[in-house]
Amino acid sequence: MAKRSKVNVVVLTGPAGCGLSSAEFVFEELGYYVIKNIPSVSAKLICESLIEKKIKNIAFICHARNAKSIIENLKEITNINLRFILLNAKEEELMKRFTLSRHTHPRSVIESITPVVAIKRDIEDALVLIPEADLYIDTTSLTVKQLRARLYMFLEEVEEDKITSVTFISFGLKSGIPQGIDMFFDVRAIPNPYWVEELKMLTGADKQVIDYMRSFPITEKTIDNIINFLDEFLTEVVDKGRGSYTIGIACSGGQHRSTYVANYLADHYKDKYRTQAIHRDSPQLNGEDE
Repeated sequence: MAKRSKVNVVVLTGPAGCGLSSAEFVFEELGYYVIKNIPSVSAKLICESLIEKKIKNIAFICHARNAKSIIENLKEITNINLRFILLNAKEEELMKRFTLSRHTHPRSVIESITPVVAIKRDIEDALVLIPEADLYIDTTSLTVKQLRARLYMFLEEVEEDKITSVTFISFGLKSGIPQGIDMFFDVRAIPNPYWVEELKMLTGADKQVIDYMRSFPITEKTIDNIINFLDEFLTEVVDKGRGSYTIGIACSGGQHRSTYVANYLADHYKDKYRTQAIHRDSPQLNGEDE
């Protein structure tokens, strides 16, 4: 049977400063026809016009406050593979980015409000869209390289029309649960290297920390239990045609135990899925290269 051929249409949105410009380059590099900031009522007409011109990959980049109406407009088209990507970042991080870049916040100009209020409103508009998103990315602790990698993985899935990626995000419960994860595992049963003086300032990527944790049987038991569950569960996720899947790994601070387990699982499943580990509360482990 011939492979189903549909036009790939992606809607991308998020607060100003969350990485939309970096994301736009990814779409362009993959051959997407990019349309930015159009009125929502025009989305269907523009999309149908591009389909008539045999454009196979189309991306709409829009303000979060317009995203839902654009998606509803595009849903009226039957012969497209429609996906929605939502980027976001913490308020303090967005403020820092605007302060460092000295760029004017577009919403503050349009609505005659302060940048602080503009950022708050942007985030509020983004948060209500989380249930609609096929892919949600919190860019707070990501480098441009990490953001690009996640988008490439997802967009390749869209073109292949199958699930191929699993992202493991380590984090500390003391800083809250990341938005947009599909599930998380608590690995605090593993003894905490933080309370060992010579290991306190290291991370779960350091050999000394790994050796310490692996000296306790509970470490292997905890990881084995997670793998036993995921082996079956991820197969079901793939069979159901779900978009990319994001799994959180939690400990107390997000420095030792969760970073090690996230890295371990990403390596364990790398031959079966496209995997990566992202460390929300130890961003230095996400790589420095842009």
